[in-house]
Amino acid sequence: MKLRAALTTLLLLSPHVLAQDPLDDLPGLDDTVIGGGGSGLRITGLKGFLETRARYFLKDQRAGDNRSDGQWIQELELEIDFALSDHVTGYFRPRFLIDAIDDDLVRTEPLEAYVTWASDNFDIRAGQLIENWGIADTFNPIDVINRRDLSEDVLDPARLGELGARARWKLPGGETIGEPIVSAYALPVHRTTSFPTRRNRFSFATPPNQLSEDFADRPNGLDRWFLALRGQATVSTSPANADVQFVAARGPDRFPLFTQSIAAGGGVNLVPNYYGMWTIGGGVRAVPNVESLAAYTLKAEVVYKVPYRFDDQTLALPDEYLQYAFGFDRTIPKVFGDNDQITATVEWVGEVGANDSTAVFRPFDDDLVLRVLWEANDFARTSIELRGILDPNKQEYVVEGIYQRQLRSIHEDLQFEVAARWFDVARSEIGFFSLFPDNTSMWMSLRFDF
Repeated sequence: MKLRAALTTLLLLSPHVLAQDPLDDLPGLDDTVIGGGGSGLRITGLKGFLETRARYFLKDQRAGDNRSDGQWIQELELEIDFALSDHVTGYFRPRFLIDAIDDDLVRTEPLEAYVTWASDNFDIRAGQLIENWGIADTFNPIDVINRRDLSEDVLDPARLGELGARARWKLPGGETIGEPIVSAYALPVHRTTSFPTRRNRFSFATPPNQLSEDFADRPNGLDRWFLALRGQATVSTSPANADVQFVAARGPDRFPLFTQSIAAGGGVNLVPNYYGMWTIGGGVRAVPNVESLAAYTLKAEVVYKVPYRFDDQTLALPDEYLQYAFGFDRTIPKVFGDNDQITATVEWVGEVGANDSTAVFRPFDDDLVLRVLWEANDFARTSIELRGILDPNKQEYVVEGIYQRQLRSIHEDLQFEVAARWFDVARSEIGFFSLFPDNTSMWMSLRFDF
C-alpha cells in the first residue's frame, strides 16, 4: 500500500511539473500571488528534478540472504521559494522516492520546509532544516546536526531534515576577521535513524539476525533536545585567506549503539540504543596567498566527542574520541584543451582515542581518500570522477568511477550518468565494510532538471 500511494502521488505530480517550461521561461513568476491583491503568498522560485536510477550488485549474495541484487529508484524533488512579506520568506523541498524492486523503500517526507524572518543583521528560521557544515569531500566529522538516510546508499547517504529553529546574528567585521556570524540551534524533536531496508544489500537485518527498532532505547523529555552553537568568519592574512568555523553541540547522537540478544528461532536481535553526545570542534578552508600555491585549497575538520547517558539510562557508553579530516584540492586548468579542468583531492580521515568494541564499526578510522574530477566545461557538461578510499591497516579499499553528460540532443536539461563502485574488503578484519563484503555494484541514471 505504501508503494501504491507513493506511485500515485509521483504520477499525479510528474505530468504537471514536466509540462512546465524551465524557470527562466516562466514570465511573471515573481509576481505570482496566492490570496489576491498585492499581498499574500508569493512564489519567488521553483525548480526541481525527476530521476530514475538503476543499480545492480555484481557479486553473489550469501547463502540464506533474501536481499535484492538490484535497485530501481524513482525520485522527484522540488524546491519552492516563497515570500509572505518583506521580512518573511519560506522554502519547501518535498521529495518523493520509491524503489520499484523493494516495496519497503518509500520516502515522502519533505527534506526541508521552513519559514525565515530576517532583518539586516538578524534572522530566525523555524521548521524542518538541513544544514551542511562539512568541508572535506568524503567524511565530515563536524557535520553533526542532521541524520543521514542509510536506506539507499551507505557510502554517500543523503541528509535528512530536523525539526527545530535557528537564530543567526551577523556581527560587524574588520579587515582581518570579516563577516562574523553566530548561529544558535534548538531541535526539540528526536528522530530515529533511517536504516537500510530488509532487502537492501547493506541491511542490518541479515537472516537469521533481526533489527528490532520497536525496542529501541530513545530519549525522553529534555534529553530529546539537540542544542548547538556555531561561529563562522572569513580570515584575511598575508599568508592565506580562509573560511573558518567553530561548533559546539550537545544532544542525542545521530547513530545509535546496538545491544544483542538471542532471537526466537536462532539468530540475534539487534536493538538500537540512542545516547547523548557532546561535540566540540572546528574547521577551516584556506587558499594560500602565494602565487605558486594559489591553485591549492587546504581543508581541515577536527572534532572531539564525549558520550553521555540520558536520565535513568544504564547503557555502556563508547569511549571519548577525536575525529579528523585533513586534505587539499588542487585545480589544474587546460589539461587537454582550452576549457577543461582537473580537480585533484587528497584527504586523510580517521579518529584516535577510542578502544572500545564499537569504535571498529565506524566506517572511517584511518583512511586515505584520493579523488580526481575532470570537467570538460563543454556544451554537454561532460565530467569524469574517480575516487578511492584506502585503509592501509586493514588492507581494504573502495574504488568508484562516475561519468556524467547532458543529453542535449534529446533535451538540454536531461542528464545521463553511469558509474561503478568496487569493494575489496578485508573479511578477516572486524570493521564496518567487512559486515557488507559483497556490495560491488554499477548503476545508471537519467535525470531531468526543470
